Amino acid sequence: MNSDNIALLKDKIRKEIIGELRGQAPLLRSERSRRIQEKLISSEEFRSGRTIMTYVSLVAEVDTGLLNKRSLEMGKRVVVPFIDTENQTIIASELTSIDDLVNGPYGIKVPRNGSRNMPLEEIDLIVVPAIAYDKNNMRLGRGKGYYDRFLVRPELSSAKTVGLAFHFQVVDLLPADPDDIPVSRVITD
Repeated sequence: MNSDNIALLKDKIRKEIIGELRGQAPLLRSERSRRIQEKLISSEEFRSGRTIMTYVSLVAEVDTGLLNKRSLEMGKRVVVPFIDTENQTIIASELTSIDDLVNGPYGIKVPRNGSRNMPLEEIDLIVVPAIAYDKNNMRLGRGKGYYDRFLVRPELSSAKTVGLAFHFQVVDLLPADPDDIPVSRVITD
């Protein structure tokens, strides 16, 4: 399959899954999100991790509020992506309080104090967002490639990666480009 066909198929899948995400009842989304977060919080990779890179969820995504709050309460160092739109890169920025979040690029919440850089080699676990995953843990992001470029950084070679998804976000097989990076595992409801 050529790259144009792959791009068209990715866009089609994105639209379908985003439609399902937006159509999910808020109460159901909240309950499913809680279950998914609890599974991650009780996992070995989370319990053993000292520095967790997570993200601040957008409205239709698996909510990460409980995960972020619990991580901070447990004394873990929490890092979230700060999007550098000029260089099209992710900067790992430390989050010290949920109350410290402000709107950043693409409507994504970021720490108020900006990009307080965290040394990447200190990150033990990365919770990676996506629109969809497949049964081989390949991910389909929003199409800008930020996480694919971030996850190949050599300093992150020992970090485990986990995706959080509602069951309908996991499909049999996603089209993939050579630069697409899968996660180690996906946790669903």
